[in-house]
Amino acid sequence: MISRLHRKFIPWVVAHSFEYWYYYIGALVCLYYLHHFQSILPGLAKDLGDKVMSDQLKDIELSKFFYLAFAILFFRTFSRLLFFYPARVQQKNLRLEIMQRLENALPKTYSSFSDGDLFQTIVNDFNRLRGFIGFALLQVGNIIIAAIIFIPKIQEFNEAFLIAFTPLVACVVLFSVLVVVFQPFARKNMDAYADVQNFVIESYSAKKTIKNFHSENSFYQLFRQYSGVELRYFFISSLGRVFSFPLVKLGVGASLIWAALIVKEQGLSGTDLIFFSGFLYLILEPLLFLSWIGIVTSQGYAAWGRIKKLIRSLEQNTVESWYKKYEDFQKIELPFWGKTVDLEIRPKSWNVVIGDTGSGKSYLIDKVAEILRHNKASYSYIKQEPYLYNDTIAENIFLGEPAKGEKLDLAKKCLVEFGLNLLAPTVDEVLALEVGENGKKVSGGQAKRIALIRSLVADVDYIIWDDPFSSVDLILEQQIIKVLKKDERLKNKTFILTSHRFSTVKASDWIVFIEQNLGIKEVGSKAELLEKESLTSEYFKKQMV
Repeated sequence: MISRLHRKFIPWVVAHSFEYWYYYIGALVCLYYLHHFQSILPGLAKDLGDKVMSDQLKDIELSKFFYLAFAILFFRTFSRLLFFYPARVQQKNLRLEIMQRLENALPKTYSSFSDGDLFQTIVNDFNRLRGFIGFALLQVGNIIIAAIIFIPKIQEFNEAFLIAFTPLVACVVLFSVLVVVFQPFARKNMDAYADVQNFVIESYSAKKTIKNFHSENSFYQLFRQYSGVELRYFFISSLGRVFSFPLVKLGVGASLIWAALIVKEQGLSGTDLIFFSGFLYLILEPLLFLSWIGIVTSQGYAAWGRIKKLIRSLEQNTVESWYKKYEDFQKIELPFWGKTVDLEIRPKSWNVVIGDTGSGKSYLIDKVAEILRHNKASYSYIKQEPYLYNDTIAENIFLGEPAKGEKLDLAKKCLVEFGLNLLAPTVDEVLALEVGENGKKVSGGQAKRIALIRSLVADVDYIIWDDPFSSVDLILEQQIIKVLKKDERLKNKTFILTSHRFSTVKASDWIVFIEQNLGIKEVGSKAELLEKESLTSEYFKKQMV
């Protein structure tokens, strides 16, 4: 994939223009013919006025107006299409690139970005870049070509009329300056909008656990506060447009009055003023867009800055000093509670990390996953609260891979043994069930088991589960473990679990006992640590009590 996001803003715009040059050549040709045909209209309007004034209505050829209207509509449509399509393609390519970078990056590299920040960047900021590329480049071409065609036409008709455009040009330039002056607040408005989005996302997630009305009310008050900040910055950033829009009308009126005075002074016909008014209207559109070029350019530049901030975060050096290359992973060195510990893992076995709440079980297996990733080992990691996509159970298990053969057989078998076959009359219907956004249509325990099955059917050597059976009863847990241990397809896989349940530990082969602030206190086989006097057996005796 071509890397576009490594560039700075201006080089990216230049590279984009060269990448889609054939579109822009076609677009500029369309713009040329658009303004060429539009420039004929004022002369036709004057001629129409002259014939009406001299009672020569029978000589009016209306077909010219229809032909011109068709030509203008055709070239206007295609000029915009040829500018906007590359912008849409560019937006797609940039999103694909950043999604690929997110996919390959460690979560810790973007942990400082809230969900609202990520949504703002991937959706809204790329929309602004598309708007800049599509709109700003179009209007720059619009202004340049309009000037090239219109100025000679006006000059040829009456050079004095060119001076009459001065008030309009001056007012539009002042309008643009005022808008750009207020644009720094647009960046603050974008950041505040991201905060509002993130608050909405967090509020809906939090409502799952909020039971007290007053707690929900405080959320409402806080949301009101965030919305107020966003509205204030939006208001300030819009002041430039609000105060300067009347300037454009003032410029139009002043130019018309000036042209009328020229007509009177030179003893010209009233239809000459129609000619001037036609060009005034045609020039007004590209001139008026001069300010919007500044708006979308500043918004695009601000959006690029936000995107580059995320890119810099994703590209930060994630190679830690404790990362090492391993031939196998039977003993790996990991940072833990401010020291380096040697974690022993038994291959093709069930390894379990135990310890009190807060002892660092999840942290330790996080580091195991990082080492496996650094060594390009194949693994699947299911955290305590895994994410489910808004799709079917089958899609959440296979993640786009074909659901067939041994993997499909294993998935169906696991659905039955994991107690998920009760969700529908048949296993095939279970696979076709929609789970909703993040598994809203299933219980938390069912969502966890779906994710565990996803891990089992993956073609990996290491399966890492963080407290996998906390949401199932002891009978179902034993049934699941018994089936998994008997399955020949899983016997060559290394399982690394965390747990605080005696039943899970008893079913495992290798035990790692850890304590908060102290690190690894005891390591050994199930026979060594559960069937004899040990810290592990003492830990579970206390737990039983």
